[in-house]
Amino acid sequence: MEWQPDEQGLQQVLQLLKDSQSPNTVTQRAVQQKLEQLNQFPDFNNYLIFVLTRLKTEDEPTRSLSGLILKNNVKAHYQNFPPTVAEFIKQECLNNIGDPSPLIRATIGILITTIASKGELQTWPELLPQLCNLLNSEDYNTCEGSFGALQKICEDSSELLDSDALNRPLNIMIPKFLQFFKHCSPKIRSHAIACVNQFIIGRAQALMDNIDTFIESLFALAADEDSEVRKNVCRALVMLLEVRVDRLIPHMHSIIQTATSSFRALPR
Repeated sequence: MEWQPDEQGLQQVLQLLKDSQSPNTVTQRAVQQKLEQLNQFPDFNNYLIFVLTRLKTEDEPTRSLSGLILKNNVKAHYQNFPPTVAEFIKQECLNNIGDPSPLIRATIGILITTIASKGELQTWPELLPQLCNLLNSEDYNTCEGSFGALQKICEDSSELLDSDALNRPLNIMIPKFLQFFKHCSPKIRSHAIACVNQFIIGRAQALMDNIDTFIESLFALAADEDSEVRKNVCRALVMLLEVRVDRLIPHMHSIIQTATSSFRALPR
């Protein structure tokens, strides 16, 4: 049976979250003491994830704050979470990565990557396949939220993702990311490039196997309408000049044109 909050306990947590947004130092000290007390109860973290993912009638700053407090608890005490609590949190994150609010999506993404950084990439085997599968969603929010989480995981765990410890998931992830270079949303295109960029300097084999497709896709986006996309293209080319200049020599004229147009676009 799925966990459900006690109504009185839920109201206590909500009041604590409201109080924690007060600038008053006395109130802040009281909040800190209350947090320390509540952290003695294992299901306090269930309340925090419940507020973040389920209480859509609450204001976004309160919901996000609940997630950030949970993130801090994960950092400090995750090894002490009962398995049922950890599983509930992980499932709620994946079920709500497509929240309509960009702030809530970002908070859930931060929470996912914090859990992953606690060694959970090995013990949460469904995480990467589910996030990659959610990229196919026709719902923009789900696709963007999943990409946001994947980008943070790629930034934090690039070496692990290119290792045998996880059965080399990049063999699936890199080709998947390359498909999204042509996505209609500039935010998604930018996420996709940023994800792949994490594996250039380390010469990840999965990227080297797709290097020509990657380079062609970069040049196709060199004049993209979105400045963040163009920045990520430039970052990629700079790193590629360091590690695979042999593949760029035939494209030197295009690189010079890209660099020149990027400099012209800079604010003066």
